This record gives sequence, structure tokens and C-alpha cells, in this order.
Amino acid sequence: MAKYNVINLKIKNGELIDLAEKSDAEQKALRLQNAIYIYHGTKPQKVYIGQTIHFLDRHKQHYCGNEEKFNNADFNQVIVIFSQYFNRSALDDVESQLITYFTADYAKISKNTVEFDQDEVINRTGGNSVNEYYGRENVASQVVLPLWETTLFPKGWVTTPTLDELRTRELVKYSPIKILTDEQGALISEILHDHDKNYVINGDAGTGKTVLLTHLVASALNNRPDARIGVVVQPNWEKTGSAIFKVYGMNSSRLSVLTSTKLITSQERYDIIIVDESHKMSRKYGKQHPSFNAVYNIPEFSDCSSHLEILQRLGKQVILMYDVLQVIRPANVTREMFQSLTANYERKFLTTQFRINAPKGKAYTSDDYINGIKYLLYKDTGLLDSTLTNFNPDFNRELFRDSSPDAYFAYFTEQPLHHLINWLDEDMNFNPEHINRILAGLAEDWRQSDGKDPSIKHWYEGDIARRWNSTQENWINSKDADAQDQIGSVFAVQGIDLNKVGVLIGNDLQVDTYGRLVGNPDNFYNTNGTFTAEEMDIKENRFEFTLFVLNIYYVLLTRGIDGIRLGFWHNDAFQDYMEKALEIK
Repeated sequence: MAKYNVINLKIKNGELIDLAEKSDAEQKALRLQNAIYIYHGTKPQKVYIGQTIHFLDRHKQHYCGNEEKFNNADFNQVIVIFSQYFNRSALDDVESQLITYFTADYAKISKNTVEFDQDEVINRTGGNSVNEYYGRENVASQVVLPLWETTLFPKGWVTTPTLDELRTRELVKYSPIKILTDEQGALISEILHDHDKNYVINGDAGTGKTVLLTHLVASALNNRPDARIGVVVQPNWEKTGSAIFKVYGMNSSRLSVLTSTKLITSQERYDIIIVDESHKMSRKYGKQHPSFNAVYNIPEFSDCSSHLEILQRLGKQVILMYDVLQVIRPANVTREMFQSLTANYERKFLTTQFRINAPKGKAYTSDDYINGIKYLLYKDTGLLDSTLTNFNPDFNRELFRDSSPDAYFAYFTEQPLHHLINWLDEDMNFNPEHINRILAGLAEDWRQSDGKDPSIKHWYEGDIARRWNSTQENWINSKDADAQDQIGSVFAVQGIDLNKVGVLIGNDLQVDTYGRLVGNPDNFYNTNGTFTAEEMDIKENRFEFTLFVLNIYYVLLTRGIDGIRLGFWHNDAFQDYMEKALEIK
């Protein structure tokens, strides 16, 4: 049975011309019931999405002459949706979902085609969050999904037939108007109301640091109308970040979305600087692209030792998204430098895991997986005892022993490339909307210029020959004919969500005579990822290099939403190490 009803109404000159034809029950609902409504116009195609408890009164307010959006829009239809599930929390949730999905669907049409009451929606995400409420799963599966696929798509109001196709897009994943958790909402409210305090937001992979960033920017634009906001992102996210704010109508002249090098070079001052992936910020160091060090040639910054130090001079308030376990090269700001520069910052931890979905019906959770991977990689490093990362040693090891076909985690002991390819291909046959990839540590030689020549291969197993990712920027959406077959490196997937992931563990990570994991620079192929030969003679630097290798695998092993499989690339020793550490056998 249907769990929602839709009333279609025609509009002419702001009047609902067929209202009298509706039944008494429908007219009563239009006057008195909780509802979601969508106005639609075809010249040009445009929608307005909102919620109300008195639709007829709300319609009159829209067309009273005071709302510019409705004065200029040529809406000729409106649908009003009712459901037995529509309590207040559900209305907030459904409204934000529909705005997000419509925005992603309409992204290639002219700007400002999806409109909504921005003040009301953005302010709601700054603290009044409703991450969970009774019946939320029913709302998603029995209202939003069928509404999109059996009502909106057949009417021609949307062009994407299934929501599964939209859910993987960056415009949906990082939408600045999606409903937040209580944890995220409370943190945004605190930051917005304390302009003089700086923050470090610590979070594991998949805990929503980037989502928090987009919401924080949207709320700051809305609540601090005079503030200049600088958003610092990694190069592979600069275009995406700018697009997100643009399509949601937040492309303000007060907002700049730039890499740290570009922001510093502009020498502009900001009221708020928000840094995504601050663990990857550069320090003064020789082995990196010259542009990173060029900023120290600016006289004002010549005495600085890192990009972070410079950003602190350019911003009145600084908010840093940080994960100590994702530092992957010597040129990144060191832990000691970061701790020193942020000694007086307020430290907060995000704890809710969003990326990883443990299969239904299992006794284990996504947190069990994250804690297990942390233990596997870092148990001998001392980092798990620090205040830099969350870690719970009491994780459920059954996750790593689950041998059922739908287990989240498993591994192949022979022909790793062959088995990973077959596993991902089989999933694609059942779930063609999935974005699946094989990823690997930097254990095979490569050159960035290789990406221009598809004939150059890097990974060989029997009659299988595969190449590294052809590009680091927006690789997931690459148009290469062999895009899905390429092996992804950490540089192409940091910050990216994938459905199912195969990971090749290479012999750049080895087990020493003491039974500890160590990085092997002889089998590690990234020129800027190692210290100089002289620096590697220092014990502390050899330890740091090992952490870089461990962090690369931590990033790769935390990309998968629906499942992960491991293959051991010339590295049986790691298989033995893993089985003992996680008590698999």
C-alpha cells in the first residue's frame, strides 16, 4: 500500500485553477496537514521546494507579491505530498533530501534552477539536526525513493531515473543542506557563536569532516553576512568544492575556495579560514613541487616554516579538519609542528562513521572495522595511545573472520589481481550503479607522464596487464576507455568514497625481525614520498617513513562503503602478520 499521496495542482497567474475539483479530504489536507510541496515551471525549467503545515496559506504567502522568486518564476504546476510518516523531523529530512537530489540532477542546467528558502534550511542545519527519528528508513524507502522514481521521473521533472545513480555524486555526498548529526550540528553552532576561538576538528576517515566543512561554510555565509571566508582544499577537490557552493546558490563574492598555495599567494585577509585535510598542508621542505616553497619568497612570510603558519596570519579565525593517520609524505606538516602551532586551539573529535556500511544482520559494526584496521597497522607505533586519534581496542574481531559471501571484509591468498577483478565485476553485474575500483600501495614504478599513454602498463599477473590511474584529479569520473580497469593510487582517492574496493598490499610494507611493520623505501615508488638518503640514516626519519606507508594503506583500506577485499602483491609476510594480529586463524 502507498505510504504517501500526491495532489497535483495547476497554476495560472498565481491561482490554483483546479482546486475546486479536489475532494473534500484533499482540500482539508491542503489546508491543515504536514506537507512537502514542489513548484515546477517549464520556461525555463525551474523548481521551488518547501515544507508547510498549511499549504493553501503558504501558497498565498508565496504569491502575495513580496517574494521575488515567485514574482519572476513562471510556475504552472505544483505537487503537494502527504504521508503518514510526516512528523516535523521527517519534513525537515525529506525537504533537504529533495533539494539535494534536485540540485544534483539539475546541475548541468542553467544556474538557480532549484530554489528554496535558504535562510530557513541553512539555519536549520546549524544545530537543529535530526539525524535519526522514528520511521526514518520508511521515509527513505517508501516515500522519497518511489516519489522520485514513479512520480517525478515519469512526469519529466527530473532526468535521472534512479536515486542510486545520484547518491554517489559529490553534489549529494557533500551537500551543505543535508541533515546533520547532533554532534555535527552542535559543533557548527559552537563555532558560529564563538568568533574568537580556533578549532582542530579531529576525525577518522569517513566521519564527515568534509560534510561538516560545507555546512559550516553555508551557515557562516548565512549568519555572518559581513565575514570573508576562505576555504582551503586539496588540488583534486578545488573544482568540486567551488561547484558545490555555486550550484547551491552560495557563490558569494565573500567566499574563496582555493588551494593553500593560491590563497597564500593572493595575500588576502579573511575573517574565517577553514582548511580541509589540514594534515596534508605543506611545510618548508626541498622535495616537493617548487610552488609550495615559493610562498616563503613573499617577504611577509619569509620567516614562516609551513603553510599553516601563514594561514594563521591571514585568518582571524581558523578551523582545521585533521586526521593524523592520513599524512603521507615528508613535505606534509609534521605532527610536532602541527601540535605546536595549534597548542591553543579547541580540539573536537568526530566519532560517527558515515562511509562504511556493515552488512545488515551482522553482529559487527563499521566502528569495529575502523578500530581493527587501526590496530592492524599502528599497534606498534604508539599512535593509538595518543590523543591524536580515537581508538577502541575492544573491537569485534569476528568481522575479520566472517567467511560469508556478503562479509564486509575478506582477502585472497593467490592470484590477487585476478580474484579482485572477478569480485568487483561480479558486484557490478548485480549493482551496475556501483563505483568500484582496485587500489594499491605505491609498490610498482610509475611516472606521472605515463597517464597520457594508455599503452604503458604497470601491474602484471599472468595475462592481465593494468596501469596506474591516468590522472590524480577527478579520477573517479575519468572518461578514459579503461578508467574502471586502472589501479588507483592514494593520490587519486584520498577523500573519495567508493562502493566496493580491492586493495593490493605491496612489499613496500614489510615485517622486520622483531615482528613489526616497517616501510621499505627500495620497494616504494614515489620520489617525493621519501626522505633523502642522508635523512634516512636518522632513526626518527625511518620511523616517519614507515608511518607514511602505513597511512597510505590506512587511506586505501577506508575507502569502501559496501565491502573490501585484500590481495597480497608479492607480500605473503603481511598476510601472516595480519592473520596473527587480528586472530583470523
